[in-house]
Amino acid sequence: MVLQKFKSNIAKNQLFNKKDKLLLAISGGADSLALAHLLNKCGYSFALAHCNFKLRGKESDADEAFCKALADKLGVVFYSTQFDTKRYCKDKKISIQMGARELRYNWFNDLIKKNKIKYLLTAHHANDNIETLFINLLRGTGINGLKGIAEKKDSLVRPLLIFSKDELLDYLKKENISFRLDKSNLESKYERNFLRLKIIPKLKKLHPHFETTLINNISNFKEESQIVNDFILEKVNTIVSIKESEILIEKHLLKKEKYIKTILNYIIKPYGFNSSQIDDITANLKENKAVGKLFFSEKKTLIIDRDFIFIKQKNTHDFQPIIINSSEELKTINFLKISEIKTPKVFNHKELIIEQEKLIFPLIIRSKQNGDKFNPFGMKGFKLVSDFIKDIKLNAIEKENCRILENGNGEILWIIGYRTDNRYKINNSSKKLLKLNLLE
Repeated sequence: MVLQKFKSNIAKNQLFNKKDKLLLAISGGADSLALAHLLNKCGYSFALAHCNFKLRGKESDADEAFCKALADKLGVVFYSTQFDTKRYCKDKKISIQMGARELRYNWFNDLIKKNKIKYLLTAHHANDNIETLFINLLRGTGINGLKGIAEKKDSLVRPLLIFSKDELLDYLKKENISFRLDKSNLESKYERNFLRLKIIPKLKKLHPHFETTLINNISNFKEESQIVNDFILEKVNTIVSIKESEILIEKHLLKKEKYIKTILNYIIKPYGFNSSQIDDITANLKENKAVGKLFFSEKKTLIIDRDFIFIKQKNTHDFQPIIINSSEELKTINFLKISEIKTPKVFNHKELIIEQEKLIFPLIIRSKQNGDKFNPFGMKGFKLVSDFIKDIKLNAIEKENCRILENGNGEILWIIGYRTDNRYKINNSSKKLLKLNLLE
């Protein structure tokens, strides 16, 4: 029954065919063993690829030897590699799980390119899909996170998603196929293992058909998410444009939409911006404030301008905003000298003297942005920061290094080292003064 179900699913969903060159990620565990034997029985052309992460000493080496013996038995090509996983993760300051994933998929991709392999196959099954659903829910997700793991995406195929873990174990038992057991899978310290070992079994006790129900729901979520995505994409195509590698989102069109956050999430989440940032951006849009505010993901910079939201490639010249949550934190900024004074002896445009009670935390030190306006000390009315900088004839490097101190209410306090804002000037009755100087 498992074999026929396997064949039917591949044919029905056109996952791959007999002419395709396949690479199976083999660990030696039950799932990948089941997939290897099913592929072999169906007559597919495939090779095995095993990663030895060197995390379990002799057991890791025994896993590798087991997989090599399996390849010899099945008469297929065997690729293997060894990683110093702990060192890699320490150097990159990432978790073992994340590091192992990066290492194996980088290696798989190299194998695919060098050997002209069409598809990489992994042995994820229905229970993995259920666990992924819960992980996505816990981390915060839209409807796309509810549809679980994709059965086929680009060159990656997961042909066992229609099978439960129990189905695969029953198949291995009936076929008298042995497999390796990774004892780390029995440790509940990892998030996925904790769900698998502690949470899901309790849910199954409450609802005996829990797994079947979730598997069916995930299938429904996939269809429903596609309907939602098609609707959102239609909206996005009218709101978003691309100009010289920059993503431009028209603010006035976005603000007309009823579901601003959902549409914004669809647009910017793929660029690495998190849920908290999306909440902040949505709030800024609705309240018509924070023009010039910046948000950063790992590779992108998002800028809220007067008419557009820009998303551009982040580069080494981008200044990461400094968030200052208290007076004590302000004193730790290494390029500013902070002192408390009673009355100023002389006024200097290049320093900021302000009443402490007018500081609204969090303060932000950031780069200048298009549309920034302030009321320069000693002048009447507002002026664009860009015009002010042009007027005082800063050179290109000075312009690039120009920084702004922004109050918690979004108002500019100081073009650091050049001019303060008239709205925060002091008078003879001012008390508890703070003086800020830019260190040369």
